[in-house]
Amino acid sequence: MKNFVVINADIKASRKLRDLERYEWQLFLKSAIVQINENYRPAVEADFMITKGDEFQGVLNDLARVNEIMLFFERLVYPLRLRFGVGYGLIQKMGSQVAIEMDGPAFHLASSALSTAKKKKVAVYVKTQNTAFDLSMNTIYQLLYSIKNRWHEIAYKRYWKYKELGTFKLVAEQEGVSTQAVWDSLNSSGALEALKVEQTLDQLFKLRQLTNHFSGTKPTASAPTTPE
Repeated sequence: MKNFVVINADIKASRKLRDLERYEWQLFLKSAIVQINENYRPAVEADFMITKGDEFQGVLNDLARVNEIMLFFERLVYPLRLRFGVGYGLIQKMGSQVAIEMDGPAFHLASSALSTAKKKKVAVYVKTQNTAFDLSMNTIYQLLYSIKNRWHEIAYKRYWKYKELGTFKLVAEQEGVSTQAVWDSLNSSGALEALKVEQTLDQLFKLRQLTNHFSGTKPTASAPTTPE
C-alpha cells in the first residue's frame, strides 16, 4: 500500500484582518491555489482547496516536492504568512479525488501537525510516522524560519529573485546595483544560508521517500506518530 502526503495550512493572524481585507486575501489565496494545482499537476494527488475560512488542504503523491510547494505557496501569497502541517501515511479515497472527501492516517497526522504548529508558533510542522526523521525536519524548519522571520520586504524579494535568476550578477543587472551590493545584502540577511538549508530539506524529503520505497515494509495505520 502506498503512502501519500497531506498538507494542511492556514494564514497566520487571519482574525486580525478586517472583513474587506479578508475577502481580498481569500481571492488572493484562491489564485495561488489554482497556480499551484496547475504548476505541480504531476505531484498533486488531490487538488489544494480552501476547506474553511483561511485554511486550505491538498494531497501529494509523495514527499519529493513537499518543501518546494510550500515555499512556492509562501512566495505567491506574500506578505501573508502561512503555517503548514504535513502528514505522511495511508489515505482512504472513499471513491473520490477530492481531499475533503478522503480520510485516513495521513489526514489525521496533517491535522495534528497543523495544531502543533499553532501551539508551538512555528511555520512548519511535519509528522511522517518516523520519530527521528520528524525531529530532524522540525528542528531544521525552526532554524530556517528563525532566519526568515527577520527579513523585510526587500530581503524577501531579493532572495526570491536570486533563486529565480541563479547568479548575483543577473540580480544586480535587473536591479541596477552592483554585484557586491547584492552579495552583501543576501549574505547579511542570512539568505544564502537559508537557501542551503532549503536544499537540505529538499534532499531529506527525497531521501525519506526513497527509503520508504525501497525498505520493503508496509505502512500501517497503527504506526506510532511523532510526539508533540
